[in-house]
Amino acid sequence: MRVIPVFLLIAFGFSWLVAWQIQASGGLGAQGPLASVGLLSLMMMGPALGAIVCALLFDRGRRLAALGLQGFSLGTVAKWTGLAWLVAILACGLAVPVTLLLSGQAMGDPVAMITAQLAAADQDVPMDPATLLVIQLAIGLPVGILFNTAFLTISEELGWRGWLQPRLEGLGFWPMCLAIGVLWGLWHAPIVLMGFNYPGLGWTGVAVMTLFTTLWTPYHALSRERGGVIAAAGMHGTLNAVAGVSLLFLSEPDWPWNGPLGVGGFVVLAAGLPLIAWARAGKKKRAA
Repeated sequence: MRVIPVFLLIAFGFSWLVAWQIQASGGLGAQGPLASVGLLSLMMMGPALGAIVCALLFDRGRRLAALGLQGFSLGTVAKWTGLAWLVAILACGLAVPVTLLLSGQAMGDPVAMITAQLAAADQDVPMDPATLLVIQLAIGLPVGILFNTAFLTISEELGWRGWLQPRLEGLGFWPMCLAIGVLWGLWHAPIVLMGFNYPGLGWTGVAVMTLFTTLWTPYHALSRERGGVIAAAGMHGTLNAVAGVSLLFLSEPDWPWNGPLGVGGFVVLAAGLPLIAWARAGKKKRAA
């Protein structure tokens, strides 16, 4: 526990320094799409940097295991990474009908939404929007999930779930999830205040983002327990890839009715928490 402040200082310090550079350069999107993605990706390396430094300093002889990269068979990692992909897709997918039901809004037209997004970005539609949607769902989404899983294994998840989670397991599963969920949410504060995920909400957006990360953390934590950091990265990577696509099916994807990021998503995640408790209780009974 005494080394956790070192991890947090590096993780938050590096990432918030990058966020400060984003703000100093005009905020999100001011540098163009590629530059913004590059800076956000660099920001995501903060938790990984903290984890690597702490593993080198404090986990001699067991560094890979301390990062969640060792101690799991290939079959186990593959099984739980695949399950993580499916659970994240299911959660984001269910958030859409739940949002429609709770908000009373009409289902969105994804083709029209894509056309509007391209027009807002002052980009020409390279092909028929319906064809573009099919390509995005059939090719872009799977590729995005795979890429995000790989990148998050060496960035955020290496820190939050890879190194930090085992350090906090002594608190108990649910208090550990609460602690990491809050830290994970607050880590996003600088970019949320710039409009990331919850534009215009300011500090309310930070609070909502923290609720979002806290509700997702038990799902990530269970994946980490069973399949290591790669499985947790699979959960996170799928969430990042699928959540934005799911908004195409909402006619008014604004807070609080912004699908997985809003009330509908929170209801779905809260409803699934008893299943996590059941899954963990079942494993304990089998172990006994």
